[in-house]
Amino acid sequence: MTEEQFWTEFNQIKQDLMDRARENAERFWNNENLTQEDVFKAIAPRDWFEIAYVSFLSEQISSYWKEFDRPFVTALCKHMWDEANHYEIISRVLEKHGYEVPTTTPEVSREWEELHLEALKKDSTCAIAVWNVSETSTTPTMDVVINNCRRIGLEELARVYEKIKKDEDFHCKLGVSILERHMTTEEQRKNAIWGARKLKEQMFKFYDSIYAVPQSQ
Repeated sequence: MTEEQFWTEFNQIKQDLMDRARENAERFWNNENLTQEDVFKAIAPRDWFEIAYVSFLSEQISSYWKEFDRPFVTALCKHMWDEANHYEIISRVLEKHGYEVPTTTPEVSREWEELHLEALKKDSTCAIAVWNVSETSTTPTMDVVINNCRRIGLEELARVYEKIKKDEDFHCKLGVSILERHMTTEEQRKNAIWGARKLKEQMFKFYDSIYAVPQSQ
C-alpha cells in the first residue's frame, strides 16, 4: 500500500464515520421528545471512552515514546491529561444528576476497547490510526450535543462539551501529524489501515446503539 493509497482510504473512512455519526446524532439529539434521562444514558458509554483513553495512551507512551520526536511525546502526555479531565468533568455531571459513573467497560464499548488493545500490540502508528479515526468521528456531533443540552436545560453539560470540543480538535490534528511523520513503512501503513477499517465497522454499530431514537417520540 502506497502513501497515497493509505491516505485516500484513511480519510474516506473518517469521512464515512463522521457522516454516520452526524446523521445519528442529529436524529437522536434533535428529537423533540428528548429527555434528560435519554441524554445521560447516551453519555455514559462515551464517558468510559475518556478514561479508557488514559489507559491506552499511557501504554502507548510507555511502550513507544522512544520512536517519536520529543514534541510529540509531550503532546501525547497532554492528550492523556485531557482525557482524564474529560472523564472527571463528565462524571461530575452524571453524579450530580443521580447517574452512576462507568468504572468497567460497557458492553457496547467492549469490541472498541479490544481493538485498541490489539492495535497497541501491532505497532505505534497502528494504535494512533485507530484512536485518530475514533476521535475524529465524534467531531461533527459536538455542536449538536452542545445546542441540544442547552435546549433541554443541561447547561452544565453543554459547557463540558464546549471544553471537550476544543480539546478534540487538538487531538485529531496531533494524530494526523504523528502518522505523517512516523508512519514510514508499507507494513505500518497496512497495519494502520487494518485498524481503521475495523474501527469503522465497530463505530457504525456503536453510534447505532447509543443514538437510537428514544421510544418516547
